[in-house]
Amino acid sequence: MRQNLLLFLFLLSISLQAQRSAAPHYLEAGGMLGVASYSGDIAAKGIDLQELRPGFGAFIRYHLTGHLAIKGHLYAGTISGDDKYSEVKGPRSFKFGTSLIEVAGLLEWHLFRRDGAGSMGERRFMVNPYLFAGVGITFADADAQYYGPVDRREQFLVAPLPEEGLKNRFVLVPLGGGVRIDFFERFIFGLEGGFRPVFSDAIDGVSQNGNPRRNDWYYFFGATASFVLNGPDI
Repeated sequence: MRQNLLLFLFLLSISLQAQRSAAPHYLEAGGMLGVASYSGDIAAKGIDLQELRPGFGAFIRYHLTGHLAIKGHLYAGTISGDDKYSEVKGPRSFKFGTSLIEVAGLLEWHLFRRDGAGSMGERRFMVNPYLFAGVGITFADADAQYYGPVDRREQFLVAPLPEEGLKNRFVLVPLGGGVRIDFFERFIFGLEGGFRPVFSDAIDGVSQNGNPRRNDWYYFFGATASFVLNGPDI
C-alpha cells in the first residue's frame, strides 16, 4: 500500500511538472490600424500606392499551443480604383469606391514558442514571425462610374454603370503573415499583412465592362497591438 502511494505521488509530481512546463493556453484581444488596397479591373497595377486607403479592426486570439493559435477578427476599410492612374486604361475613364466589412476566422502558426523569461529569470524580449490562413466573408457595395466624354460612352460600356445584379457579399480566404514583438509581459505589438482572394469579379462593381474571367483581390497591411487577458503571469 505504501509503495503504491509513493508511486502515485511520484507520477503526480511528474504530471504537475509537465503541466508547468507546457505552454499555457491564453487569450488576447487587440486591434489593427493600417491601410487597404485592391487589385482588379480598375487597378493600374497589383498594388497601387496612390490608391491606399485607411483600414482598421479588432481581433481576439486564443493560443492552443506554443506554436498554434486561432484568431477571429472584424476588419473594415475602404478600397478604390481609377483608370487615370493607368496609361493603358486611362482613356476608358472608370472609377469606383467602396467600404468593406470583413469577418473571418484564422489559424496561425507561430515560428517560436512564447516564453516569458530566460534561465536566470530575466525578461526576454522576443520577435516572433507567424503565418496565417482562414476563411471569412466580406460585405461591400461598390459604386462604379464612367466619367469620360459622353460621345465615347458606347465605346467602353458593354452594360450601364453601375452594373445590375452584382452581389455584395463575398466569400474570401485570408492568407498572409506578420511578426509579433513582445516588449512587455502582457502587451504585444506587431505588423501584419495579407491578401484576400474573393473568388468574384464584382467587388469593384465592374464585371461585364472589364474582364469577367479575372477575379478581384484586396489587401490589408497594418500595425497591431494586443493585451493578454488571462493565463498565468508570464
